[in-house]
Amino acid sequence: MKKIYVDVDDVLSQTIEMYIDIADAQFGQRVPLERIRTFDLKTSFDLTEAQFLYLFDLAHRPDCIMAYAPVQGAVAALNAWKTAGHHIDIVTGRPTSTRESTLAWLRKTGVPFDSFTMVDKYNRPGNDQTLSVTKAELAARPFDLAVEDSVDMALYLAGQMGVKTVLVDRPWNRACPDHGNLVRQERWDDIFAMA
Repeated sequence: MKKIYVDVDDVLSQTIEMYIDIADAQFGQRVPLERIRTFDLKTSFDLTEAQFLYLFDLAHRPDCIMAYAPVQGAVAALNAWKTAGHHIDIVTGRPTSTRESTLAWLRKTGVPFDSFTMVDKYNRPGNDQTLSVTKAELAARPFDLAVEDSVDMALYLAGQMGVKTVLVDRPWNRACPDHGNLVRQERWDDIFAMA
C-alpha cells in the first residue's frame, strides 16, 4: 500500500478553465490556456488587485466549485489506486471557506479518498487555522507519491519532504527546475503508472 497525495485544482478539477470563463464574462479578458505562464493569476489575466480578488471570490463560490469538471482520467485512476489498496489523501490549498463545497464536489464526481487535508500553501489571509495545516505540519506526514501542478509545492514535496512527485504538465509550471524526485506527466494514464 502506498500513501498518495493528490492536489485538487488543475490536477483533479479543471479549475483554470472556470477562471478563464469568469474572467471573460466579468472583464472581457479571454486568456487562452497556453498563455497562462505564471501561477500568479492576477498577472496571467492582467487584472487589477480588485478585479483579481473578485475573480478569486467568484471562482470559490459553492456554485462555481460544483460546476468544475473533473480532469480527464483522474477519477478512473484514483478508483484504480483505491482498488489496489493505496491510501489516497486529497490535499488542497483552497481557502478554508471552501471546505464543504470541495468535499461535496469530491463526492459528486466520485473521487475516492481516505483523507482530506487543507494546507495553508500560499499564506492566504482569512484562512481558518483550525481547518488547515501548515506546510511544516504537512512535512511531518509520510507520502510515497504526490501529484501537484504548483511549482512551489512540487519542489517543496520533492525537495523538503523527499517525496517522489508528479508535476502535472501545465503552461504555468513549464519553467520548473529539474529535481531528482520530480517527474513531469501530462495525462492521468501516465500518472497512474507512477504508483
